[in-house]
Order: sequence, then structure tokens, then C-alpha cells
Amino acid sequence: MKTTSIEQTAQRVLEGAKQRGMKDVKVVASQSRNVSCVFRKGIADKVEESAQRSVTVHLYDDGKYSASTSNDFRTDALESFLDSAVALTRAMEKDPYRELTDPKLYEGRKEMDLALYDEAVETFSADKRNALAEEAEGAAMAAAGAKAISAEASMETQAASSYQVHSNGFEGSVRGTQAWLFTEISLKDEGDKRPSGWDVAGSRFAKDIMNASAVGNGAVERASLKLRTTKMDTQKCPMIVENRTVGRLLSGLLSAAGGRAVQQKRSFLEAFEGKEIASDILTILDNPFIRSGFGSRLYDSEGISARDMAVIEKGVFKNFFIDTYYGKKLNRPPTTGGSSNLVILPGEKSLSELIAGVDNGVLVRGFIGGNTNSTTGDFSLGVYGTRIETGELTDAVSELNISGNHKELWKKLAQVGNDPWMYSATRVPSLMFDEIQFSGN
Repeated sequence: MKTTSIEQTAQRVLEGAKQRGMKDVKVVASQSRNVSCVFRKGIADKVEESAQRSVTVHLYDDGKYSASTSNDFRTDALESFLDSAVALTRAMEKDPYRELTDPKLYEGRKEMDLALYDEAVETFSADKRNALAEEAEGAAMAAAGAKAISAEASMETQAASSYQVHSNGFEGSVRGTQAWLFTEISLKDEGDKRPSGWDVAGSRFAKDIMNASAVGNGAVERASLKLRTTKMDTQKCPMIVENRTVGRLLSGLLSAAGGRAVQQKRSFLEAFEGKEIASDILTILDNPFIRSGFGSRLYDSEGISARDMAVIEKGVFKNFFIDTYYGKKLNRPPTTGGSSNLVILPGEKSLSELIAGVDNGVLVRGFIGGNTNSTTGDFSLGVYGTRIETGELTDAVSELNISGNHKELWKKLAQVGNDPWMYSATRVPSLMFDEIQFSGN
């Protein structure tokens, strides 16, 4: 994907804003192309293609700030766009904390290839895209047999590029591709129940796309785990959270890790900075340098050079995600405005080994609804999964609820699996917690 157009547009907007008297300017120009197809009942049910481009200008003028976006790159349109953006900025109230990123934070940017782009994904043919989706959908229907109600599979490819430039010296560009294959199926069960299951595989490189039949079969396997669900009595017992599901639990903990939450006194983690918040077997890292990672980057949205950062280290809370604005409000040095690749350091046991060590417990396969209070740490979540009895998986269970507080939950972490979920920027393994309160019958 050529980036000349967005680079020239960004530079033109930058110079135009400066000519109009704006003190500090940040411009981000981007373009992307997405193509997807959906197969249902053995035929192509939907084919979509979209191409987008935009330019966003952030204007800083002695405490006044605005951000404006345009999708029209024509010269006359950009001139009008800049006039409106400058007028908007001058109409704003002053905010003394609104400043462009300190140039010192641009220093130390690594020079390395993160392997984010693959031409083979950008030039993926329609026939190959359709063939993969058709194969996944067909495999799911075949594996489900008479129990199948309906299935669909989608294949999507994306190519995107962006260019960012600041008036105080920052310049950066990035180009990336992604390819995703997704399958979902519904099965017949007792009564009117129609349990569904899904599977997904994604990659930045075409050669690494998972076997389509495996994705289809995986969806059937997940749906089959919900057949003939039973209820469970209210009790305390060990809980294993499957790797693909841990991200939902982790997001509740880290909802209190942002600078905004701290500044607004809505972070239960503020009292734990430099203190133990979890079991000493928990280490969470923000790692922006994973090759081909879905969250990998050399700089963040503010131009701050990426670096490895421990969020929790051996159970001790270490760092908040703090951008320039909230850093000034809190009188703290900025770290970064948001996570890149979140990694929980893995343990030594596989999921099957974790299960084998539990006499009576629950393998949580998903969360349903619920909420977390970032101020107090209280949470309540609906769950479904599979009973564990004498080290083996038995009945599917649903209509369960877990509730408690994140300040206590993570101290109950007993074991960390060795099976990180690879299809996300949140690369986390299965986790086992001791003595979790399940509310059931």
C-alpha cells in the first residue's frame, strides 16, 4: 500500500495549521482496505470491501485544544477543513494541561523490523479468501452432523498504513496487515436450547493462517461443550479460566490502571502502587516488541517511544498507563497512554495438567455479562464452563455467577498455565485460582 498520499497530506495539513498561527500541531493520516466474505449453507452469503482514509489534526494553542478529522484529501477541502479546525480551537476554553508531547519522550525509539506487514495478505485473491471460508464452514457442518442447525464462516484481510508528524520534531510511519478466519455454529440440544460455539485464527502473514478445517472443527468442539448443560450448587472451589477467556477477567483488573482513573479518584490500584496486589506468581508485562504481535509498535499514539514495562511484577503493582495530559494533571512522568501487547509470563503446566490437579472445580470457558467497579475493585460476572471432578472434565455447567473484589481475587491465583492465547494483543495463558465463590442453585 503506497503511503505517499497520506504523507503529503499530513505535511500539507501541518504546514497549513502553522501558517494559521497554531503554536503546536500533531497530524495523523491513515488509510486502510478491508475485504471479507461470509459463507453460509455452502454459498457465499456476503462479500464486502471497504477502503478508508482520514487525516486528523490536533491543535494546541496556549492551552486551547481541539482534534478534527476529515476524509476529503482534495486541496480546497483541506483548506476549508483547516479554517474550521483553527476556528474551533480558538473558541475553546483554556486547559493548562493540554500540551503537545515533550520531545524528550520521542528519544530512544528502537530501529527494528516488527514484521507487521505481508504483501501476500494485501494481495490475497478473492478465490482464496472464499475457498478458506467455504472450507471452514463445510468442515463445521460435517463435524456437527445431525446436530447442526446453522454455521457460518468468514474470512477477512486488512492492510493499513499511517503516518504521524508533530510540529516539535516527531515523525513516524507504520504499515501492517492482518488476516482472520472465524467460524461459528449452532447445535440442537434438549428442548429449545441451541448452544453455539466459535473458533478463530489470525495472523499478520498469509503463510501462518491456520488450517481452515481446524477452525471449523474447533467451533463444533466449543459448541459441543455446551450440550446438556446442568446447574451446580453454590459452593467454593478452584476455578481454572481458559486462556481465550482470561482477557475478560484481566480487563477488570486493568480498568483501574489508566491515568484518567487515577486522576479522577476511580482507581482501586492507586493504593497498591509498589505494593502486593496479586500472588507472587503473577507477572504482567506490556511488551511492544513481539514480532508480528497484534499490539506491537515502536511508538504510541502520542509519539512516545515504546519500551518494555512491567505492570505487575511478581504480584507487586508497578506502573500505570499515563499519557501526557494526565501525567501533567497528576504531576507524574508519562509512561504510555495505552497498552501494546499484554503478556502474562507463563508457567510450566498445560491446561490438561492444571485440570488433572483439581478434585472438584470449574473450568470457566466464558463470561456472560457482569461488571467491574474500577473505584472499589468489586466485580460480578456470569460464567459458563465445565465441571472438573477427580481431575477430569465432566458436565457442562451454566447459570453460574462469581463475585468478589479484584484486590482479593488475584491473591488467590495458584497456578499459571503454559498455553498463551496467540490470537490477540492480550497474550495470556490459562489461570487457576483457589477457593472461588460460585453462586448456582
